[in-house]
Amino acid sequence: MNPSFALAAGQWPEAMEQGRVADEVFAAAYARTGDGRRAWIKTGLAAVYAAVGGPRPVLTQRRDSLGHDLLLTTEDLPLDFVVVVCGRDFLSPARLAAAVVPVLCARVPDVAVVRLGASWPGPLLTALELCGVEMACRLPVRVLPGLLSELPAKGRGAVVVLGETALPPRLPLSLAVHSARIAGRAGVFGPGETDFDIAALTFAHPDMAFVRHDAPCPDLPAWTSGQGGLADAAGCGYDALYVAPQPDLSDLAAAPLVLGPGRETFWLWPQLPCEAFRIHRLGAAVAPSRPDIA
Repeated sequence: MNPSFALAAGQWPEAMEQGRVADEVFAAAYARTGDGRRAWIKTGLAAVYAAVGGPRPVLTQRRDSLGHDLLLTTEDLPLDFVVVVCGRDFLSPARLAAAVVPVLCARVPDVAVVRLGASWPGPLLTALELCGVEMACRLPVRVLPGLLSELPAKGRGAVVVLGETALPPRLPLSLAVHSARIAGRAGVFGPGETDFDIAALTFAHPDMAFVRHDAPCPDLPAWTSGQGGLADAAGCGYDALYVAPQPDLSDLAAAPLVLGPGRETFWLWPQLPCEAFRIHRLGAAVAPSRPDIA
């Protein structure tokens, strides 16, 4: 981190500061979510932390003498900041936590989440509160290009786009961009009507369409009955499969994410590992192992 940057740690562009969610709004959302739903979020959070391997060291340095007289030096440290951006159609606390936790475990010091064009749903604010993210703001879509042009004043960072939000065509070179989006369909497979906690699943992904196979379909707006069994799932284009009693290794080819009972509030973005939010530096030299090298 470089102290010469115009926006120091903890400081954000003026538009973000003006749109910051107040502490009392966070507190009210947390209270409205209730104990049971907060427990669902916590269960998903704990699993995401485990999946990404927990917090990384702030700084790692290594020097290896490899083959062909190669002396390789590596240095690994967190980005200066990350901003997660979501639009009005993004409603999932589980998928939001899955985007934020790898950033936190990468030890990025400044993390903010921006919602464009709409107020914050309570469950999303509660997920951020439980993650420990204090900087959330609401902004109109029109300010996004200007905001992105100002972010390099904080140093080297990244923007994570959740959903279909379009970014300007030209972005600063120091600003990495990662996209995490889904088609919005999940298949639920299993012979029992109580294999999965339907209430937890619907809470975790209120913007997801669920297709129930092999059992009666819940009488809920986002649920429909599907034809075929698990063997046909690969051709359905699902973002995730929920498979009871437990998914097998052979099921993993059917969707990017395959989950069993008890993982209704868990999500993982393969394109957002902790390493995406770290700075990797390399140095190479000739290893001083030959007599003619001083």
